[in-house]
Amino acid sequence: MNTNRVTVRYAKALFNLALEEKVAEQVNKDMILIGETAKVSDFSQFLESPVIVPSKKQEVFNSLFKGKVNELSIRFFKLLSENKREAYLKSIARNYNEFYREFYGIKSVHLTTTFKIDDNLRKEISDIIAIQFKTKVEMTEEVDENIVGGFVLTVEGMQYDASVTTKLKDIKSELLNAQD
Repeated sequence: MNTNRVTVRYAKALFNLALEEKVAEQVNKDMILIGETAKVSDFSQFLESPVIVPSKKQEVFNSLFKGKVNELSIRFFKLLSENKREAYLKSIARNYNEFYREFYGIKSVHLTTTFKIDDNLRKEISDIIAIQFKTKVEMTEEVDENIVGGFVLTVEGMQYDASVTTKLKDIKSELLNAQD
């Protein structure tokens, strides 16, 4: 069976149920947490192991997440493990987040700068993007001193590179082309 279809179907079913139970936002936070945890090699191998029985996987999952995530997320993992689909958890979590952001009109924004930005600048940038794209903004940040100065802004896959490094590369390219 197509893995992508499986993960999309489970994520959509979870999202619809979360909407129905009015816990979509909490489950989204859960899926972000669970998705990040599933990136850890040991946990990922644990989920994918065919040797570990579903009841043991549920027990470990509950010990890690019970009280930290919504009960719907716990029930959902139980269903996944009973259907032997727990290996898809990381992809399901990512797909859930995509459904959530699409439904609520939230744009994913990634900002790379040479320094850690303060709350005022973060809000200003977020507000500008929200107005420009007429949407809510979910921003992640990264500090990368290799860009020398300026910033790189990525909004839903579109990138605006205003870094000094890129500007210098462009100038170098123009100078080399002018010599020909």
